[in-house]
Amino acid sequence: MLRAGAATLDITPPLGTKMPGLFHERRASEIHDPLFVRAFCVERDGAAVAVAVCDLIGVKRTYLDRAKARIAREADLAGDRVLISCTHTHTGAETGEDAYTEGLVGRIADAVRLARSRLEPAEVGWARAMEDRLVFNRRYRMADGSVRTNPGIGNPDAREPAGPVDPEVGLLGLRRPGGQTLGLLANYSLHYVGAGDSERQISADYFGYFSRIVQQMRGETFVAALSNGACGDINNIDVKGGLRPDNRNYQHTERVAARVAAAALWAWNEMPFVGDAPVGGAMEEVALSRRPVSDADVARAREVQARKEGTMAERGFARRVLRTAELPEKISTCVQALRVGDLGIVGIPGELFAELGLEIKRRSPFRQTCVIELANDSVGYLPTRRAFEEGGYEAESSPFTPGVGEMLVEIAIDLLNRLHNT
Repeated sequence: MLRAGAATLDITPPLGTKMPGLFHERRASEIHDPLFVRAFCVERDGAAVAVAVCDLIGVKRTYLDRAKARIAREADLAGDRVLISCTHTHTGAETGEDAYTEGLVGRIADAVRLARSRLEPAEVGWARAMEDRLVFNRRYRMADGSVRTNPGIGNPDAREPAGPVDPEVGLLGLRRPGGQTLGLLANYSLHYVGAGDSERQISADYFGYFSRIVQQMRGETFVAALSNGACGDINNIDVKGGLRPDNRNYQHTERVAARVAAAALWAWNEMPFVGDAPVGGAMEEVALSRRPVSDADVARAREVQARKEGTMAERGFARRVLRTAELPEKISTCVQALRVGDLGIVGIPGELFAELGLEIKRRSPFRQTCVIELANDSVGYLPTRRAFEEGGYEAESSPFTPGVGEMLVEIAIDLLNRLHNT
């Protein structure tokens, strides 16, 4: 028999906290809406798995491993059974060796512990729907044959997207037998949907709106989280579609969330639930090769940084070079897979390109698969090998050697196959 539980804890930072995600320093001056960590736990015959989703841009493995160590001690859940991810909101808090992050580690651990302590007899279901009106590949082939990221709405030289999108809204539903909803974990491959009134307002972005709206649509109160899928090259800007929507009062953020929530509800109402299903988890350590950094590249990067201007690709190059120069030649991270019935969940440690996420889904042995990025780590962009050849912001910003994305796909497929065969 299955048991399930869910919990939510506030992780809103204090005013004055640094906010990552842009090319200039910002500090929070207002709080538009709170940030949360939302945790889900499913258990069968004493074997449990958990997923936690944080309203943050990304958190390094160092800190998430600390949370997992506490979870192992206090909730009796090993690290390979706990997936901790971030939504990638650009209006959250910066993390590091500070008091906020120290408290965050405890809040994540407490959320998972609470979800585990609330286990009760449950049914689980999985389903999916499509919402293709919101996602756009932000890398474009230009008239001169180059590939450019975010070429600008209406740019006459932008010919066609350089890659695909993944419009699938994936769901894992938890409910009491035949009755009340306990939790909903959703998955959608879309970068954040911009700040509203002020870039200095703390906000969970459309991920937070989704949680509120889907509960309103359902007419119930439960733990609802929207995890981010493989969206390293995906955003909500329609280059060919005309003017960018007005988002001064978060109205566009809200309607994006509403469309995703509506797709989730559509799938939910067709979702079959079961009272028994296999549960499992697996993880593999991986060493990612760092790009070589020359003295000339460092000098150029410092020059770009000093003049505080330049194209998106130039600024991405400068940030990547200076950060990469500080990294070891091999970056240790991990890939994870969980199983709940015929749903496979893959945790990828960075911003994976949509094409690679689609490849994982295509080759997965499970009936349905969700790919959650920024899981258990935040290592940066994970482009395709072709994207490294084409260039553009993501490839310039990635600290890794070409082929890293394809390698992670192979590891993910191997983990899924292992879980499927046990």
